[in-house]
Amino acid sequence: MEDALQFSWSWGFVLRSLSITLIDLALSGDNAIVIGMAAACLPGRRRKWAIMVGGGLAILLRISLVTIVTLLMQIQLLSAIGGCALFWVSWKLLRMDIGSAIEKEKEANQAQNFRQAILIILVADFMMSLDNVIAIAGLAHGQIVLLIVGLLISMPLLMTTGGVISALSDKFRWLIYLGSAVIIFTGSRMIFEDRFIEARLPVPAVISLTVSVFMGIALTVFFVWINQRRIKLLAAKFEAEVIKQ
Repeated sequence: MEDALQFSWSWGFVLRSLSITLIDLALSGDNAIVIGMAAACLPGRRRKWAIMVGGGLAILLRISLVTIVTLLMQIQLLSAIGGCALFWVSWKLLRMDIGSAIEKEKEANQAQNFRQAILIILVADFMMSLDNVIAIAGLAHGQIVLLIVGLLISMPLLMTTGGVISALSDKFRWLIYLGSAVIIFTGSRMIFEDRFIEARLPVPAVISLTVSVFMGIALTVFFVWINQRRIKLLAAKFEAEVIKQ
């Protein structure tokens, strides 16, 4: 009888762990894009380290978030603040991409980009995982071991997806811009769906979706334009220094 109960409990544990894994993966598509984009500006070896270190720290961050999910839910405008932070993430990713294209051979620049990539992965994963954490906490029912197992299964798969996106962005540079638009779109949706804002400024779903799509496209174009101007200014400054020499 005890063996049967143990067997039943074991299979229940496995199924709930897989449920947490599937929920986390289903809600983490945007996170994979950020991981891939953040690592795309780095050379091969640093890229792998950025994905592993950033992803590993993100696991610890998510586990910590679940333990304080009740406290997080009481913070007003948290989702809206997270959405605004994703605009910054998009800007930094595009800036890093162009910066690496200008000074890719410089070791100092690569080290700086490595640190920035880790920071961006952590910030974006924190902001974009709030909904994931709430869903996962409900499935875990306070069982920390169950939660850890589910996240340990999902995060390597998520990091692998991020690595694939990062590799593809080397061949298809337009994926960087598409990823930026997706991140801004997600940030806009988080602002509209914030409980504090939604209660005081209800917006029809069609309008919020349209505005989010527009923001994703418009801000990406704007960020790229600013960065292109930055390239021209840096090129002009470099030419002036060469002429002086």
